[in-house]
Amino acid sequence: MSTFEKKDDETVLSEAIRLVGEGVEVTFPVNGRSMRPFIEGGRDSVVLVRPDHVKPLDVVLAKTEDGRYVIHRVIKITGNRATLMGDGNLVGCESCECKKIYAKVAYVVTPNGKRRALNTPFIHFVQKMWVRVLPLRRYLLKLYRAYSCIRNF
Repeated sequence: MSTFEKKDDETVLSEAIRLVGEGVEVTFPVNGRSMRPFIEGGRDSVVLVRPDHVKPLDVVLAKTEDGRYVIHRVIKITGNRATLMGDGNLVGCESCECKKIYAKVAYVVTPNGKRRALNTPFIHFVQKMWVRVLPLRRYLLKLYRAYSCIRNF
């Protein structure tokens, strides 16, 4: 979702990756807007789990080829490489080696503590539609921003 750039973030992230690798669920706050509207940076957290059986449409924590850690959606997997893209992005994808996918997002946690699962049939349908409507995302994201402003007014 977001790029982690600070040294402190990398230390915390390294520990989270280690714990997830040991099978521990880790709740991690996120920042940035690249996963809007499904994950809101600065507001939501994500629950990271071991990335067994990663497939297209999964939201993952990965280290991209240029060395950035991101939480983005897997668009496709070809051989040992994955293509990633943030839901809030209109253009541009990242790629990484599949072995550099360190965690999978199982839940989004809202500020009131409610956990929203990402593996329900309805969520799978919505995610699939979101990926397919890439040309319309610009307009849908504008509607989302307008709704957010009205809701927070």
